[in-house]
Amino acid sequence: MLKAVLLSCLSASSVFAQGLTLDAVLREALQNNPGYLASRSDLGFAENAYSSQGTAGYLPSVAASGGLGWSKLDTRQERVTGAPPVRTTESVDGAESRTRTAGLNANWTLFEGFAGPLNQRRLRLERDQARALENLTREDLLRRAALSYADLARQARLRDVRDTLLRLSDERFRILNSRIASGSAARPEWLEGQVDRNADRAALVQQEAALHAARLALANALGRETPVAGRPEEDALPSGTLDFAALRGGLEGRQPEVKLAEAEKTLASIYLNQALAPLYPRLEANAGYNLTLASNDAGTLRENRTIGPSAGLQLTVPLFDGEFPWRVRARGRHAVTAAEQRLREAQFSARAEVDRAYAAWTAIDSAATLEREGLGYAKENLDLTFRRWKTGGLSYLEARLAQVKYLDAFTRAENTDYEAFRARLDVLRAAGRMDILLEEAREEARAEASANP
Repeated sequence: MLKAVLLSCLSASSVFAQGLTLDAVLREALQNNPGYLASRSDLGFAENAYSSQGTAGYLPSVAASGGLGWSKLDTRQERVTGAPPVRTTESVDGAESRTRTAGLNANWTLFEGFAGPLNQRRLRLERDQARALENLTREDLLRRAALSYADLARQARLRDVRDTLLRLSDERFRILNSRIASGSAARPEWLEGQVDRNADRAALVQQEAALHAARLALANALGRETPVAGRPEEDALPSGTLDFAALRGGLEGRQPEVKLAEAEKTLASIYLNQALAPLYPRLEANAGYNLTLASNDAGTLRENRTIGPSAGLQLTVPLFDGEFPWRVRARGRHAVTAAEQRLREAQFSARAEVDRAYAAWTAIDSAATLEREGLGYAKENLDLTFRRWKTGGLSYLEARLAQVKYLDAFTRAENTDYEAFRARLDVLRAAGRMDILLEEAREEARAEASANP
């Protein structure tokens, strides 16, 4: 009887929308999640800045200019001519003056305290920093999407088993009604059955709410605006063994937090050198071709025109800008030292986190195996108990106790499997190897496609 109820429950649950696979979920998350897309745009900005602004410091700046000017003013001029001096005064009301200018000028900074190379290095490191941030966001998103997928599968199975147990309660209550009618059962048993059936219905309603929350969480990870309607496939989640030595080896070169700390340390030293760059001499070269045409109604010179090329060099030596150079250097050294210590802390934390996560995963994975084994025993016990109760060999309380124990065993097994999967993801995340999960999901999808062409 129990097997028939379980099969009917599974067939009823199959009316959910088309199944979801872990591979499809991870790919959709990487394609649509707004937070990850924002980090990719930040990376594109940093790469563009490095490729364009990084070389701009080595090239001259060129500008074309032009202008028109007009004025109408009252003027008074006093002139001294001849010997002995003869003074004459001339007043002009409403004298108009016009100015026209045009030019093409280039300015090239030949030396500015190594500012050009420093700026290029800074932009390269900011690009590397953006890459590390994009990688960090990607790793976190993959973990979040995989956990949401696993939680949705867990909540769906918990909903199924609660629905199954409610069907058992309904069946048991129907048998109780027949026994009450025949006089072989007392009303207290009927009342206990009614209470238990109501409790099972209330638990199913609460489980429906938990399932809806899991759908919303997965939709949020996928960048969807509506809850996920699909049901996860019944295939087991990736649970293969992990090579601890391989996860530990080369950790500093791929762990996102460590790479970020390394970039910040190098950036701090570059910021120090850039702060000292204005203290060096500055050498600039300039060249241009300009035209100036001016006319004025007042005065002896009615029109003035200049046209032609110009070139020159300018050397500027800063002497004092209000702050002593050694103060600037000391401040920068403090920032470099702080960044170095943060890098050491990130390296220590990364190694410790891999060790801790691996030990936790090993322990909980063993516990999950035991819980699954216990679930098999509880399921067999429930089936046997239900048969004996139908024949009158057991009391209602014993039958109900077997049902409760099965529910407890099923819930523990589901929760332990979920926690084992979470612990495994924590190991991969701590080691910066979420790509292993992606590859496992792709392999599973390929195997499924080949099995069902």
